[in-house]
Amino acid sequence: MKETEHILDVFARFRKALFANDVQAMEELIADEYIGYDPRGNPQDKKMSIDAYQPGCAKLDAYDVNDVETRVIGDVGIITGTGYIHGTYAGYEFEHRLRFLDLYINREGRWQLYLSQVTELGEV
Repeated sequence: MKETEHILDVFARFRKALFANDVQAMEELIADEYIGYDPRGNPQDKKMSIDAYQPGCAKLDAYDVNDVETRVIGDVGIITGTGYIHGTYAGYEFEHRLRFLDLYINREGRWQLYLSQVTELGEV
């Protein structure tokens, strides 16, 4: 399997974990040093991200991706694309059309999400 296929597999497993509120899988798939930026530019670390998907918190109804491109440069993998996400968080509905960039690192043969940045594309 090519490294780009490995990264896409981790990306798919991460999306599946979000839908299932599988925080144990998220714990394995996200690097300890992870930093992400939400659509408003707010930073989030690994703990904040995992806490948001504890059962009973965030619940996704849709997370569709398009125009996905993958690159690998040594032990760094990059996934870019556009997406649509819809769900609820603490009882409030959210919906976003996004452009995303996810950076993965390979440590000891295992790819983990290291950095994520999303940009709101406007009206849904």
